[in-house]
Amino acid sequence: MHKLTVGLTCSLAGFVAVIAFATAASAQSFFDDIYPGFFTLQEPPTLNLNFFGGGFISDKYGDLQEGLQFEQSVTPYIGAVGRITGYQLWEGEGFDNPLNPGTGHEARLNFVRFQGGADFALYPGTHLFILGGRDAADSHASTVEGDFSSWLFLHSLHPINFSFSAVHNYENGVTSSSIDLQAIVRSTRKWIFMAGGGGAYYAGGFISGLEGQGGPDLGVYYRPWNVGISVQAGYGAAHQYGQLSIYKQLTIFE
Repeated sequence: MHKLTVGLTCSLAGFVAVIAFATAASAQSFFDDIYPGFFTLQEPPTLNLNFFGGGFISDKYGDLQEGLQFEQSVTPYIGAVGRITGYQLWEGEGFDNPLNPGTGHEARLNFVRFQGGADFALYPGTHLFILGGRDAADSHASTVEGDFSSWLFLHSLHPINFSFSAVHNYENGVTSSSIDLQAIVRSTRKWIFMAGGGGAYYAGGFISGLEGQGGPDLGVYYRPWNVGISVQAGYGAAHQYGQLSIYKQLTIFE
């Protein structure tokens, strides 16, 4: 009886091992089909530079921002990312210090945000950025940020881009999020024209409940220069607002 039990146990263990090996092999094959060469270094390596700037204006407050994001390829699916952004923030009448409410009013606040992290290419046209960093000057906050962007229907006449971003500020406890949906309405050899809508919302910290704003946006991209401009206007917690974004992309093959 003991020998029979041992035999059955060994047989069951062998069967489980075979099933586990087959499942692992199947999973590995599935992973290799989706991400071929995942653990190989990208050849040739590339350095992507993204220069950006813009502004936001409302009767509550306004800001300017400008910066540089650089990304060094590691594998075809992972890149090392660094981002430096400078902010100039002006407060409107009756608006408290948004970086640290309760400390009084200042006409202008200046700070720089340093961030680093990784870019994950989840699928063709789909990227997830995970960043962390710290501010300097008038803000001393530590931050963590996630940025997601995905192009849908890439092979159609009107591809759609969905993007979402969220950043948490550990100094004032506020989480700021933005969401945008744009479609390419016309594309030529040199130009891309886009239209859609989006907005931002804020929660946590000194904000009671949920605040935000949103509205339609328009964008244009000039292919020969790799330069894009996007504008948005709408209404929300900041009352009427307008927003402008400009960016320039540059890729260096090493």
